[in-house]
Amino acid sequence: INWLLGKESVDVRGNQKQLGKMLNDCGCDIIAVQEDFSYHRKLVKGMDNYPYRTNTTGGVPAGDGLNVMSKTPIYNEKRIAWDEAFGIIDHGADEMAPKGVLYCVIDLGGGVLVDFYDIHADAYGDEGSANARKAQFKQLADIISERGTERPVIITGDFNTSLNFAPTCGLLENLIEPCGLKDAWTEVHNGGDYVDYSYYKELYGPTWEDSWGTYDSVEKFYYRDGDGVKLNPVEFKYEELFNADGVTISDHSSVFVKFTYEKTDAFTENTEALKAMKPDIFGRIFKFIKCIFTDLYKIFTNFDELVGYIKG
Repeated sequence: INWLLGKESVDVRGNQKQLGKMLNDCGCDIIAVQEDFSYHRKLVKGMDNYPYRTNTTGGVPAGDGLNVMSKTPIYNEKRIAWDEAFGIIDHGADEMAPKGVLYCVIDLGGGVLVDFYDIHADAYGDEGSANARKAQFKQLADIISERGTERPVIITGDFNTSLNFAPTCGLLENLIEPCGLKDAWTEVHNGGDYVDYSYYKELYGPTWEDSWGTYDSVEKFYYRDGDGVKLNPVEFKYEELFNADGVTISDHSSVFVKFTYEKTDAFTENTEALKAMKPDIFGRIFKFIKCIFTDLYKIFTNFDELVGYIKG
């Protein structure tokens, strides 16, 4: 139940329960989470305001930690693991969990549907992890392009990089430009400028630690119009969630974004079949067993790396 963060003991189970209550009262229409592994039931138990939820894939090593909760119906849920990742024992150990993309269709009402993506990209700042993220952003762009729909798109998640301190991270050339996306923070707070962040660097500082949860951080919302529906972000803010003792209950800042949307004269009705997906229990069991054997193989074939990591 408890794990150590520095010298502090963290009650993960209790925090997930408290976090669920906070999210239930936040007033958002859609909530997307990452690293939602073994305590999903605790998280959603108090989230009665969100009757529509994606089907959790469970804990490590088989779960991807991605889930969406909504006040309106969710359809056509699909999960895609990254083709490339980096790090087995060290560098974030991203190859030991099936991180990737959660896709679904969310009904906003009045015939308006949105293609919604929740992602978790490779962690760490080494060259191998940076190259893996670039490949992941390109894979995500391919997934969006291959969907074959013209619906509006919203993408969120933990991108583990940011344009303000890593302009060559691949976001612009591999994802934003190929898919015709806009970044909600950049549009709301930086006048749509995806290159010049000098004002914020002078205000907060130029490093990762300075930017975390303040400006253009690793938690993002990308979007584009579609099917005659125009999206407009009117508010974007980062928020820290604290328990009763004043301690943060998440290792990342939460992101709150308010979109308005309108139908234009070009609006078209959906023609794709929509299906509310049911839990695949047998699929989860098979994937869990497969991931255990796959991860054990990776560990044994990289035993020297494991020994070196343990020795520090």
